[in-house]
Amino acid sequence: MENNHWVFVVLVFLAIWFWRDHHNLKNLLAESQDELSSCEDESLSYQDALDQANSNIEDAQSYAWSSYEDMGYALDNLEIVNP
Repeated sequence: MENNHWVFVVLVFLAIWFWRDHHNLKNLLAESQDELSSCEDESLSYQDALDQANSNIEDAQSYAWSSYEDMGYALDNLEIVNP
């Protein structure tokens, strides 16, 4: 009968230990998901900036072989793109 008591105590201890680990892992998972979401948002911001810069370059290239006035216009319209 006393062996059953120790088995019960050990099982309770293991259950509490697993519950704590599960709780810690859930918190870690939530933090990781938040960080991933933040990284995805930042990635989209950089992609938008890259698309805008490429568009500006394409516009400038279309004027590059025109008159000097058109080339000046193209250079004036080039802008620095920040994410």
